[in-house]
Amino acid sequence: MGPGGMMGQGGMMGPGGMMGEGGMMRMMGRDCPMMGMAMGEGDGTAHAAGRIAFLKAELGITEAQKEAFDAYAAALTKNLEGMQAMRSAMMASMQAKTPVERLSGHLQAMEKRLAVLKEVKPALEKLYGALSDEQKKKADQTMTGMGCMM
Repeated sequence: MGPGGMMGQGGMMGPGGMMGEGGMMRMMGRDCPMMGMAMGEGDGTAHAAGRIAFLKAELGITEAQKEAFDAYAAALTKNLEGMQAMRSAMMASMQAKTPVERLSGHLQAMEKRLAVLKEVKPALEKLYGALSDEQKKKADQTMTGMGCMM
């Protein structure tokens, strides 16, 4: 372990909680484009709208599936807003003077994030249940994990 961090040499956590060499925010943006948008790496709202339109076309959403898809799209939009709020809360908590205050802020941000993800899950379950087997195969390939679902 390096000084002030949990792992040295390109490791994970640095002083104040951010990852070394690029940071946690950049890593999440690379692994999940929607997370990158939420973390301030571009216009997240425009990207989300484009991604939602792509998913609708890629999955071939039918009129009968439209209601389930629209609910999922609304949950995704709220998910993005939740990621953006979490980013703001995390940045604010990093300015706290004590490690206890920083951890408290981090916990609050994570709890809010978890609440949003818990809202995404039923919308995704409803949509996935309404898909045909062929659409499910496409969804399995185009929808990513980690709560991003984009």
